Amino acid sequence: MLSFGNLQDEGTQGGHLILLKGKGGNFTPIAWNSKRIRRVVRSTLSGETLAMADAIDTGIFISTLYSELVTGCTDPTKLPLVCVTDNKSLLEAIKSTKCVTEKRLRLEITGIKEMVKYNQIKEIIWSETKSQLADCLTKHGSSALVLMKTLQDGVLKLKI
Repeated sequence: MLSFGNLQDEGTQGGHLILLKGKGGNFTPIAWNSKRIRRVVRSTLSGETLAMADAIDTGIFISTLYSELVTGCTDPTKLPLVCVTDNKSLLEAIKSTKCVTEKRLRLEITGIKEMVKYNQIKEIIWSETKSQLADCLTKHGSSALVLMKTLQDGVLKLKI
């Protein structure tokens, strides 16, 4: 999740939520983060891409750690990652063969595409903003009700 140019000095806030999902949609939160994006971005697409890249780094670390604890091998594909975004442009950029115009952004998107290709990421799906659990981690004044209700119910309703 991201909120473009929302900080006082025109910085951009990014955030993510990592959940471990079991059968029947039951889940537990494993990690979450809300912080300033590491570089100045020129577009929402750039910011969303960098926020997703940070979430993927955390997810792969957790997946690798889990795999090592359970099997003794460091295979991050043992615990498949599914990324959820509410930014259709990011999803299209990842699924498309066309290159984005911003050169630095191409590198990040290519990296994500390679992780999908080599099964480090099982799937990237789109969600409506109103259903996006991490929305309150990035936008000032955004309601945390969706996140709180989901945490209280303990069931993730996304079709993954």
